[in-house]
Amino acid sequence: MPQNVINERTDENIKHYLSEENSENSEQSDDFGFGKNNKKNVFKNKKVILAVVLLVVIAVSSLFYFTRMKGKRSFDETKVKVSVEVLGDIASGEEVVFDIKYKNNTSVDLKNAKISLFVPAEFQFISSDREAKIEKTALTWNLENVLAGKSGNIKLFGKVAGELDKEYNFNSKISYIPANFNYEFESADEQSKTRVKIISVPFELSLQYPEEAINGSEIEWKINYKNISDREFERVNIKAQLPEEFEYKFSEPGPSEKKDSLLSWSISNVAPKSEGKFVVKGNIIANENREKEIKVVLSASENSAAMFEYVNKIVTVQIKEIPITIKQLVNGVEEYFAVKGEELEYRIKFKNISDKAIKGLVVNSELEGEVDFDSLDIANGSYDKKSNKMTWSAFNVPKLASFGPNEEEEVSFKIKAKDFIKVEKLKAENLAINNRINISSFNFDSDSINIEKTIASNESNVKFEASLFVRAKGYFNDDGRIKNTGFIPPEVGKETNYLIHWNLSSLFNDLSDVRIVSILPEGVSWTGNYIKSDGKVSLGGQANGTVTPEEEVEKSESYSEDNADAIIEVNDDLENNQSSEEIESQIKEENFFYNTKTKEVVWELPKLDANTGIVSPVKEVVFQISIKPEKTDVGKVMKIMNEIKASGYDEFVNKEITAFESELTTELPDDYSIGPEEGVVIEGVEGEE
Repeated sequence: MPQNVINERTDENIKHYLSEENSENSEQSDDFGFGKNNKKNVFKNKKVILAVVLLVVIAVSSLFYFTRMKGKRSFDETKVKVSVEVLGDIASGEEVVFDIKYKNNTSVDLKNAKISLFVPAEFQFISSDREAKIEKTALTWNLENVLAGKSGNIKLFGKVAGELDKEYNFNSKISYIPANFNYEFESADEQSKTRVKIISVPFELSLQYPEEAINGSEIEWKINYKNISDREFERVNIKAQLPEEFEYKFSEPGPSEKKDSLLSWSISNVAPKSEGKFVVKGNIIANENREKEIKVVLSASENSAAMFEYVNKIVTVQIKEIPITIKQLVNGVEEYFAVKGEELEYRIKFKNISDKAIKGLVVNSELEGEVDFDSLDIANGSYDKKSNKMTWSAFNVPKLASFGPNEEEEVSFKIKAKDFIKVEKLKAENLAINNRINISSFNFDSDSINIEKTIASNESNVKFEASLFVRAKGYFNDDGRIKNTGFIPPEVGKETNYLIHWNLSSLFNDLSDVRIVSILPEGVSWTGNYIKSDGKVSLGGQANGTVTPEEEVEKSESYSEDNADAIIEVNDDLENNQSSEEIESQIKEENFFYNTKTKEVVWELPKLDANTGIVSPVKEVVFQISIKPEKTDVGKVMKIMNEIKASGYDEFVNKEITAFESELTTELPDDYSIGPEEGVVIEGVEGEE
């Protein structure tokens, strides 16, 4: 207890005692006055005793206080040290080692010692070489006793997931009770703190965007991401916060979630070194000379762990009021898809939407992609071969000298897509022809006389759609995997077999949901012998490889109503009485069959890779048919297969692609062992079989 407190309480006790004594003396004095003197002496004695007691209390309190202070001064907590070191560079999301060191430089043992480390929210604990207690952003290790002069360390393993160049604080302290004390001390100094900086992240994120945009015009942003690490991420989220004034039209691919001007994409199982992109289009309407922000954030998670934000990018677009609007038409439409070798007619239309004349207009067109510049036919313009730039000015188009309010004009040129586009790799796909238009003025306002100023721009992108090729060939003499029987030339009333080959190839882009179909002509039968694209030969009766539609099943007494959705009969390959769900699941894989009701031969593939048949083998199926000519067929060639239709969905251009192959006859132009005249039906010789 402090000395001044003791003194104050002692004075109060003395005063209280004296007041009680005075009260007793006044009440107990006798008539003769003898008691008064005796009590006076007693009172004096008591005062002496109290004074002595007071002096003793003060002496004892002072001795306790100074002894305690001397003891405290004898222990120096600054000699108890704790420090945090980081072993290695900090790569975002990769394991890092923290070395936490402690030392007791005093001559006193430390009891109940424990170390606390305060970590940022971005830290993910993995392990440590001592058992740790984890509470939110604090880790604690119990050391129990640390002997005088002893030291030690703790290894902590964890991850720090954050943005490039971002810094994070790690602060530590050590608490303990010295052996000669009964209360707790804490030690922490500058060595107990460390600051780490993220020097690398596992992702690259880039934005392609116009630095300047025309108010009210269409704008396109491209978001490109790449996993540059050797780690696989279970989930990656990309969020794009667009300006409120942005009127969203579409994105490719579409967002996983859209809320107001926030677009989100979720990508699963992102492999090391893999990459992707998103394209966003829309219109923007804002006041003149206003900057608008685009914010894109990439977060990712490994092995179902928490999502961490790795990249955060903010870019700005300057919105300007531009007096010229531009529209590009290719072969009469704004969005056109090209095929190799075709002619493309570009018409560039522009209009003055301001309230003043614009002088000295110059229109430039820069074309790049798979086009044949030797075929260029430019109307009323000039062409620079070195830069592949076309130019129109007042020298060629007089109206461009002074382009009045609300006036419209157009310039044009024709050019052919290349007939031959070299494909050297499996994924030489997603080809396009790009044309960028810039309109400049040399006298738009009084401050820019004779100084060129770009006042409007526009870009068109003509994508090459996939090409799908199907080829049919007929043979009597083939490679022997399936044997044909019968007569050449075909004879009336006698059965002859033929093998039909379907070859499938493609160009440029991947195709999904590919389907090839042809109807067998009258008088032509399915034999049940065929070869799938994997080379597996299937031999059987006429029911082999067939599908019977629902209404046929309902008529059959051999199948219950529960199985009335579909029947697939394929010897050695498929089981009878399959449900519609089972059939549907098979269609998601490659499938080849004959429809007994429609007489359709059908080949289905879930996907056909780009450039199949060019940098990878052609896809092929083979099947056998038979004919039995009638007398009315004598002197004629017979059809053995009708026209083939092939279709598939090109996801690059978002449209269905179709292809056709003409019919086949008994002339067999691809079977060189058979002459054309041997395809004509004859009467035959009686008795021959």
